[in-house]
Amino acid sequence: MFSAKASNLPLARVSVQGDRLSGAVDLSVWMRLSEALVSVRAVNVSIDLIRRGQVVTADGGIEVIGEIPCARCLGAMPLQLTVPVHTGLAELESAVAALDPELEAVLAERGAVALQNWLEDEVLLALPMIPRCAEWVSGVCAVSGLEPLQCVG
Repeated sequence: MFSAKASNLPLARVSVQGDRLSGAVDLSVWMRLSEALVSVRAVNVSIDLIRRGQVVTADGGIEVIGEIPCARCLGAMPLQLTVPVHTGLAELESAVAALDPELEAVLAERGAVALQNWLEDEVLLALPMIPRCAEWVSGVCAVSGLEPLQCVG
């Protein structure tokens, strides 16, 4: 089993019988996610790893709990996101494509994946582009407490 707090994932240590990458990530190095969200309460990983020749397949998910700014009212709205992971980790992109063209390729420099960068990239790419709290017709926004007239756009 591999800890989600590790900085690197050495591909040579992944078993052909399978391993698991799990636990909470090291949020102290996830600066890009901290900048994108109002707050990050937890990020937990549960990914199955299996060696298939030169490629390690990674299947599972990343759970994110926090708050994201609403693009409409600029208030903080709750975010609970599950990011699916279906990836091939290898030193060569061609090895991943040859194994399964449906896999997203993540390159392992000198046989290791920069674990925190990879996981944070997966989460950042899954965030909504224009997050908006629930639609309302009149009155106070249930999420931000702002009146619709005070809202942007």
